[in-house]
Amino acid sequence: MTKELLSQRKVNSFSTSSSTSKPDHANPVLSLIDRISINQITTYHWSLEESLRGLVACGIPAVGLWNRKILDLETAQSAELVIDSGIKVSTISLAGGFTGSNEYPFEEAITDAIQLIEFGGQVNAAAVQIASGPRAGHTLNHARELTVDALKRLGDVAASNGTRLALKTMKNPLARNWTFLNSIESTLELIDTCQHPAVGIAIDPAHICLENSAKNLIADIISLIAAVQISEIEPGESVQELFPDFDVMEAINDAGYQGYYDLEVWCEHFWQSDYSETLTNLRLACQSETPSQFS
Repeated sequence: MTKELLSQRKVNSFSTSSSTSKPDHANPVLSLIDRISINQITTYHWSLEESLRGLVACGIPAVGLWNRKILDLETAQSAELVIDSGIKVSTISLAGGFTGSNEYPFEEAITDAIQLIEFGGQVNAAAVQIASGPRAGHTLNHARELTVDALKRLGDVAASNGTRLALKTMKNPLARNWTFLNSIESTLELIDTCQHPAVGIAIDPAHICLENSAKNLIADIISLIAAVQISEIEPGESVQELFPDFDVMEAINDAGYQGYYDLEVWCEHFWQSDYSETLTNLRLACQSETPSQFS
């Protein structure tokens, strides 16, 4: 999708309380202390209840829920725990697999996604993250057709539950088991084909740094950004190093994004750490509004 195409199309933004809107030029500075979310994958060994209590105790304003933690309990019980905690929900991960990978039937993938989206409505989640599934032997066109069909059907469910779908982009080789959408451009093209106001994109600032054309498109695609997720595989020694792309995060903020920045860490060393201590240090680091603190 080119910049010209994006500027010509009319995007009907499906807004929620924490989605995008026009930028507040009177307060352009990104304050991470108010906007950070911790995905439950980051606190891998905490249960749903432990993660909710831990984040609240450490002063973290939002959580990215993980379906594996949700399904450890009855969904009604999980929803009650989230609501009672008072914490905001940035995203829920992960629905999808529409291409039949691992012999996962299309209609079963749709049914599971609907369940997750309806749960998102109960806990007022800003977005439900979607991974298309890999090509799984399909032609690229057929994989796209299956995904567009699914997104149109699920977009209606998302709209009726007051949330959005955030379609993920992943780079190879990590994408191999998750999605055939390996660039922001290809993801935007599929969303454009879908033409559903509840279907948006999940942006990773690191991907924007790698794609100069995408960085130039931030202002044009801001109404399509349903979630911003900072995915780290090998975090550095300090919590500041979890935000190496703060300038891109600021650009997304300045363009009008008002949602949360969800930190998702996939690292065994991190998973074995003292979560309470790490989250407290993270919160202290986020109290600074000076970008240089994160560079």
